[in-house]
Amino acid sequence: MERPVDYEAVFEGVADGLVLHDPETGAIVDANERYREMHGCSKAEFEELTIHDLTADDWEPPAAPAELVNRTISEGGQTFEWRNEKQNGDRFWSEVTLSTVTFGDREYVLASVRDISDRKQSERRADLYETVVQRTGDGVFVVDTDRRVEYVNPRVVELTGVSKEEWLGRPVGDVNLEHDLASPDTIERFRRLFDEFIASGDDHVRLDIESPEGLFDAIDIHLTAVCHEEHTRVVATIRDISERLKYEHKLERRTEQLEVLNRVVRHDIRNDMTVVLAWLEELETHVDEAGVDSFERVEQASEHVVELTDIARDYVDVIVGDSDVTTEPTDLEAVLVQEIEKSAESYPNAEFHLDEPVPDAPVAADEMVTSVVRNLLNNAVQHNDTETPEVNVSVERDGDVVRLRVADNGPGVPDPQKETIFGKGEQGLDSPGSGIGLYLVHSLVEQYGGDVWVADREPEGAVFVVELPVA
Repeated sequence: MERPVDYEAVFEGVADGLVLHDPETGAIVDANERYREMHGCSKAEFEELTIHDLTADDWEPPAAPAELVNRTISEGGQTFEWRNEKQNGDRFWSEVTLSTVTFGDREYVLASVRDISDRKQSERRADLYETVVQRTGDGVFVVDTDRRVEYVNPRVVELTGVSKEEWLGRPVGDVNLEHDLASPDTIERFRRLFDEFIASGDDHVRLDIESPEGLFDAIDIHLTAVCHEEHTRVVATIRDISERLKYEHKLERRTEQLEVLNRVVRHDIRNDMTVVLAWLEELETHVDEAGVDSFERVEQASEHVVELTDIARDYVDVIVGDSDVTTEPTDLEAVLVQEIEKSAESYPNAEFHLDEPVPDAPVAADEMVTSVVRNLLNNAVQHNDTETPEVNVSVERDGDVVRLRVADNGPGVPDPQKETIFGKGEQGLDSPGSGIGLYLVHSLVEQYGGDVWVADREPEGAVFVVELPVA
């Protein structure tokens, strides 16, 4: 004998929310436990609520509840999405299916409600990624393992002038050849590299392809393997790097020119000036009293030219050297003692003093730090208008940094020049700073991970401060 079904128990136990509505008034006749749970309401609380109380007000419904009920009665079942609001104010999305049911002589509208918040979140995430791919500045293809195009973003169409419809479903190489986007040799190389990538099982690879013929001189391609529903697809991101390569080639030519200049400065000019200074030394005893002043000016100018060759040599070494500077523990005190002795010999009318003791803390630098110290010492004398230039050098440690101070008794540096004096943000020799020496100081200190600035000295003069990390 068939046992009777407890339909009330089934109504309460269904996993989806179930709601009975009066088709004439739209009032809620009954709701199961799952529907009440969705809205955070007890059964007693539901008796006081209407469908409007359970609907969020931050969206536009597909139709008014009464109209949806009428459609269900006249047309049959209706399925749509609805934005609900819980009693605590939280909102969530649901999928609602309306149907009619009859009990005795009464007809009702039954709403089957399923929470689809997770699905909506996934859809929003998918929409976000679709927007990113559609609007990215790089061309994006999706191709199968036979190199047939399944998707191209608008950037591909913009770059190539080939419509989306012409790309889809066709081998990417065939489309390129048909529209002369690349040479046959380039297409064949791409096919080979693509097939090697598929066979390798790697997740991604980068290809730089140069093509002397076609739309692009050179392109940069990133291939990424994506496994979806047991099928492998390849996402190809393509960027035109023609201009970048032209710029790199231009930089290479400039570097070669700088290296030539460096050889000229280091050898030809310096050797000639060494000869000039030697002959000046021979001529000194033959200069009468009336010509002493002129002789000394010529000698000083010659020595300055030699100094400039040193600075230019260091500057070119910094520019054409490796981009990544390798620092090592450097004894700053030894560098200071050595460079102060050299400056004292070059400027016998100046006074140099090193405050002691110097902290026993090696700094992170390299052999070019000597150029930093030398240029600061020279600058303190060369731009000093006093009869006896005084240069005071001091060093202090502050935690993980060491500060070197080079103070002078000169005219100081006006506030507007305190930044531009190092050529910061300017073009080296074209900057309004006081010359290539200080620009070199700034470049080197920056590469060491340090900082340099100038401040006022009381009662007069300037203080150049170099901050270097402790090694």
